[in-house]
Amino acid sequence: MAFLPSRSLASIHETKRAGVLGIPTLDELETGWLDCDQLAHMPSLHNFHEMAACAPDLIGVNFLPGGQLYRDSGPRWYIYNTLPLCRMSVDGTEHDSKSCKWFAYQSVRRTQTPDLEIVTTNRLVMEDSAILWRVKFKNTSGIRKTIRVKIDTKGARRDASGGVQLIARSREFAMNAIYQFFDSPMAGTSDSYVEWELNLLPEQDHEIRFCMRASAEDAESQHLSPILWFESEWIRAKKVWEDRWNSAFTPGNNFFSGNAPTLVTSDAAIHEIYYRSVLTLLVLLRTNLWSDRTFITSGERAKGVVYYWDTSLFSTLFAMLEPKQMKEQIKLFLEQDPHEDAVIVFKTRRPPSPERITSPKGWDLRGYAANDLSIFRLTWSYLSVTQDEKFLDEKIADQTVKKRLEVLATDWKKLVREPSDRLADYGEAPNLLECVPTYINKVPSFNAANVWMMREYADIVDLSGSHGEANELRREAEDIALAVMTLYVPGQGVWASLHRDGKRVEMRHCYDFATVGRFMAADLPPTVRQEMVEFVQRELLAEKWMRAQSMLDVAVANSDRPDHGPMGAYDAWPAVTVDAMCTLGYWKDAVPFLRRTRMAIYEGVYAQAHEFYGPRRREYDAPVRIAQREGCMRECTGGGAFAETIINTLFGFIPKLGNPLKLFEPHTPRGFVGELCHVRFGNDQFGIRSDSSGLHLRKETNARSGSHGRQSEE
Repeated sequence: MAFLPSRSLASIHETKRAGVLGIPTLDELETGWLDCDQLAHMPSLHNFHEMAACAPDLIGVNFLPGGQLYRDSGPRWYIYNTLPLCRMSVDGTEHDSKSCKWFAYQSVRRTQTPDLEIVTTNRLVMEDSAILWRVKFKNTSGIRKTIRVKIDTKGARRDASGGVQLIARSREFAMNAIYQFFDSPMAGTSDSYVEWELNLLPEQDHEIRFCMRASAEDAESQHLSPILWFESEWIRAKKVWEDRWNSAFTPGNNFFSGNAPTLVTSDAAIHEIYYRSVLTLLVLLRTNLWSDRTFITSGERAKGVVYYWDTSLFSTLFAMLEPKQMKEQIKLFLEQDPHEDAVIVFKTRRPPSPERITSPKGWDLRGYAANDLSIFRLTWSYLSVTQDEKFLDEKIADQTVKKRLEVLATDWKKLVREPSDRLADYGEAPNLLECVPTYINKVPSFNAANVWMMREYADIVDLSGSHGEANELRREAEDIALAVMTLYVPGQGVWASLHRDGKRVEMRHCYDFATVGRFMAADLPPTVRQEMVEFVQRELLAEKWMRAQSMLDVAVANSDRPDHGPMGAYDAWPAVTVDAMCTLGYWKDAVPFLRRTRMAIYEGVYAQAHEFYGPRRREYDAPVRIAQREGCMRECTGGGAFAETIINTLFGFIPKLGNPLKLFEPHTPRGFVGELCHVRFGNDQFGIRSDSSGLHLRKETNARSGSHGRQSEE
């Protein structure tokens, strides 16, 4: 087991609310004690500006404000770019953490010897570049005990009025790590460490408090902070986190320009999945970039890195929670050449807008194949949720938003190799899943996405009265759909890619299932639907998680990366798989699997990937953990896809621009009972209830909502 016994989130809630669960507190979302021997990542810290990562010992914290924290994946733990760490020994012995806890606002590490318990708690100073420590030593023996505690770092000791500092200089990063100790250490002449001698009665504890501030300035100019500063910042770190968490679900709050829906249910598994999914986004929220509500993709990457693909996977939730800054970010996305790169880097200042938008002619894919779909989906979701139809006429350089949507929906035409082709060539492995060498060229997934984009853009064109243009788009979409169907492998439930040399290669991967199942469900005969779902159940789904790629895939031996290979899955893949299963009509299979994935998120929030590990990793009931192999990050916004699936699919909220709000398959029971409150649509908010007869929509009359578009109709 990768965790130690603790009260579950469900048991806490059910005690408090007699089985009806609403918004959990951040303390209710802590992890319980985790066994460090079973982990690949230690707990993280986030403060809306920076990320820090705990080391496996008791006090080391990897921290590089403003820089890229990740350096490489090691054989056991990440190798970080970091300022000099501090080290601690007790009676000459350095201890590693045996167990740990993760909270949104703090991390806790612990070790226990036969007669001593040591617990370290860390918080980041809110929206600053400083770390706080509380290290507690408890005598667990039946006799008086004296211990000597030593903390050192590669630096110099500075004794001053009011305290002691250890100052370590990083030449590599041109920055100082300035450690200050608030509980006076023993007087000494050493220039590199501090010591305490603690006399502890049985069951008595003693605490040492200190901080580290990262600074590029001369260390001599750094003033000592008073203990009152430490205590106030300790309290403020938690309070600001709690305030922003509560704001996220409050209509008319003072922090976000919108709000996430509130889920109320007695279904403990779906409740926890939803709220941990939303919490993932807040963990990765940054307020120190030009768009001060930016959801970076992962904290370990270079500052401000945002992947279009990952961001698109929570596009509905983004439009509900932060419509104002989403709109501003979409404007920047629409200015880019979508075929140029995989990411966009947010800096403290917005880059200037171009006068004209240009891109190379002909086949030009240099970045991710997903970008056309991702940017289209983000814009489509913003328009659909806010009903901001006027946005279509706003200028993006020399084009309108509407024109940019047309370009994205038809960009596939630049990627065909022959004029007669209906299937676009999406490049090589680096353009697609990176680690799967056979998933290349004419793949079903993004060609199916082209069908969806053209049909959705046709509906937008219809709003302007250009019905002939809209019908032509639908006709082309139908041609592409027929071409995609030629890639199906009858009887297997899987799809093939068509390589440039004419070779047709069978692919047993979840991404084709998820995309074709979502974007072309109406085009699939019942037999194909059934075979597709049977493939997923037979070869991909496990007890707690899923495999992105079947162990029977022809490329399985060369694809072992936790996010897209056979030994795990990118954290969005289970969510979009559930979405496709439901869309294909297999609710009774999808929703129980969704509930089972709760067992995988015991480490806090969603990651880049969860992996199966250990000697039983090929088994159905294999243990699961957050992966670090091959550069997989501890947190990732792709985890927002779980909340997206619960909103879009379980509650049927898939709005359309210029149309009254209608729910997806409202008469189909979901096998789930609950209510989604404060659902933003246009200027209004709605409640959606799921019960044994299906979905029920009501307009809320007492929720405050900002105005982001024209008035919607019920």
